[in-house]
Amino acid sequence: MDLPPAYPPSSQQVIEQKLLDCGLTSGAFTVKYEDYLQSIEVVIGADAGAALEDFECIRAAVGHEIVTFQDDHLQIAYADQSYELVKPKMLADAAEGLRKRGLLDGFPERTNFSSDKAFAEAIESHCGVEVGSFFAKSEWGLIAKRTAGNGSLSASDWDKMTCLMNSLRYASAKGDGFKIGFIGNEKLPDGTGGDE
Repeated sequence: MDLPPAYPPSSQQVIEQKLLDCGLTSGAFTVKYEDYLQSIEVVIGADAGAALEDFECIRAAVGHEIVTFQDDHLQIAYADQSYELVKPKMLADAAEGLRKRGLLDGFPERTNFSSDKAFAEAIESHCGVEVGSFFAKSEWGLIAKRTAGNGSLSASDWDKMTCLMNSLRYASAKGDGFKIGFIGNEKLPDGTGGDE
């Protein structure tokens, strides 16, 4: 009698085994698909025995899945290391996006501006956006405002928005020290934003 073919183990089981192979303590981490994330989330407990030197193995074990450390120091270190790994590609992609628009040459340098606000205004101008229409000062610092209340942008506005996003990625990946936040439905000090 022929037996039906064996099914391959689930992704979660494969990840669990790989994490055990990395030296993490059994039962001290979870690997679970989360609907709200549309991804597998790996939650590594503080008692899992994870350390900085395990990051490369953990990253290889989980692939592109989401990793959350319950130890805040490990979470910050893992996020920082992950960012450093993607930064060269992010810089190259953003530079290429600006180059295609003819905007890489003459890109504003953060060191030439006395404040993030002045640098943000230079980026807006460089992308052909009305100064002050995208970036705003708030009690939390410099933020990017929503530009289309109903979620639709004209082709021209979409192009400008893409330029702004490439510019933010480029400045960030260059390590220019430019800090900005994004808002959703919050009200700005001037009353704009939100659901209006």
